[in-house]
Amino acid sequence: MTHTWAIRLSVAVMLAIMAASMGIVDAGAKAEEDVFRLTIAPATAQNPRNSESDIIELRDGRLLLGWTEFYAANGADDGAARIVGRVSADGGRTWGDKYTLVENDGRCNVMEVNFLRLKNGDIALLHLKKNVEVGGTQTPDCRVMLRTSRDEGRTFGPAKELTGEKRYVETASGRALRLKTGRILVECDNMESAFCLISDDDGATWREGKPVKPSGGGCWEPAAVERTDGRVLMFLRTGLGGQYQTVSEDGGETWGEATLAPLRGTAAPIAIERIPGTGDLLAIWNNDFGSPRARNPLTAAVSRDDGKTWEHFRNVADAAGDAFAYPSVTFAGDRALLTYFNYQGGISLFLQGIPVKWFYESSHR
Repeated sequence: MTHTWAIRLSVAVMLAIMAASMGIVDAGAKAEEDVFRLTIAPATAQNPRNSESDIIELRDGRLLLGWTEFYAANGADDGAARIVGRVSADGGRTWGDKYTLVENDGRCNVMEVNFLRLKNGDIALLHLKKNVEVGGTQTPDCRVMLRTSRDEGRTFGPAKELTGEKRYVETASGRALRLKTGRILVECDNMESAFCLISDDDGATWREGKPVKPSGGGCWEPAAVERTDGRVLMFLRTGLGGQYQTVSEDGGETWGEATLAPLRGTAAPIAIERIPGTGDLLAIWNNDFGSPRARNPLTAAVSRDDGKTWEHFRNVADAAGDAFAYPSVTFAGDRALLTYFNYQGGISLFLQGIPVKWFYESSHR
């Protein structure tokens, strides 16, 4: 990413309050290779953190973006937060007014957004309900919840609890996938090991698969993708030098040995998706291994062999003195819509619309 973009990003953060209502395209919107960049939800005194997000395409071609909006002075992980949304009718270049998808009914918050289209046409929204954060004297309590919408995301019904009380189970944003068999997987962790919630009846009932972790330590916030041969590849956030990876031969029930992947970096979650049209895998993660700049840069890479090797490394966000985290990718037409948040000047939510061809226009590595 150019130094010009780094400057533009910093300016966008400083002017965030001016952009609060619409999600403004910065001055480089029609610049290099037709990549457009938006400040979707800037940090303000009223909303000090706008973070973890996901996008789903609606039946009429519009896009629904949901994210975690912290609405009190505390933007920490246990701060008060709800899940809000905005709709775009032009492929993500502009967005309508914000509205609430899930009001906060947790003792701390509701957060993390995962959309999935169900077979009956409803939209599933999986999220966390956090009652007690890790640390302190109380037993940590964080649960995975499922709500559905029958009106294309305008409203969501009551929550179904997928994990029980007196446990701390988490998932990151942009998760949940449907396998070719129809099975749904939701990638989770228990603050030490990773596992998948599994449904074989389109979300009516759920069970937990077996846990997996690296031999050298714990893992968090896994992200999975189905390989072309039907096996499931899952990446694990670790503090062991980078992403670890593991493969399931039985649709997420059990997992093989977790080994260090070529995608090195700090302890931060990855986004992994299959690119429509080419069938290749796209990874977005913090490629900051050996760098003092934690969670900077945020890098893209492509795999043509189902995650065995990676090439076309390109930074999608890189700014000195800043950091970027929790990427989520949704494909719309010939573009990847990438969302993530930054840290400079408060936690603001950004969106980039990137043509698929952009990810292939670099030297191999």
